[in-house]
Amino acid sequence: MHRKFNLRRLLARYETLADDPATDPQATPPTPPAGDGHADDDKGTLGANGLKALEAERAANKASKKRIAELQAKLKEYEDANKTEAEKTAERLATLEKDNAASRSRAERLEVALDKGLPKALAARLQGSTREELEADADELLKLVGEQKPVSPKPDPSQGHGGAGAKPTSMEAAIAAALGAK
Repeated sequence: MHRKFNLRRLLARYETLADDPATDPQATPPTPPAGDGHADDDKGTLGANGLKALEAERAANKASKKRIAELQAKLKEYEDANKTEAEKTAERLATLEKDNAASRSRAERLEVALDKGLPKALAARLQGSTREELEADADELLKLVGEQKPVSPKPDPSQGHGGAGAKPTSMEAAIAAALGAK
């Protein structure tokens, strides 16, 4: 923050110097430049000291404009760095809030499904934004599906002890038992 303020203040100072017609000899040129950028008339009207001062002023103006460009580039770089960091933080926050809302919604649906006796697979099909809406939807879904009771497998009488009668000891006896022949 401090660095950004200092950069802006320096930039404003240099822009003021560059835009000031009293310090900017190019803002009101005495004569159009010819050849090397200096008119021969400048030598006669300004004299040696005036010409020397004009050259120094032009060099200072060129240096200040270069410095302004450097400061503008630094300021833009600094602002972009802060902007991208702020954007990253805002994006991350939005993603976390979205994930949090989705997790809460899923947990609420699972809780209502568990309370109502719905299978876990049907919990995702519940619709509503409040618990009351989810419970009402679960009741309607239960009417359509019917109350789910745990289904236990039917026992296989041929397994374990107490099977149905004596087991055949040979292949012929098994075929005869299967065909109902005695």
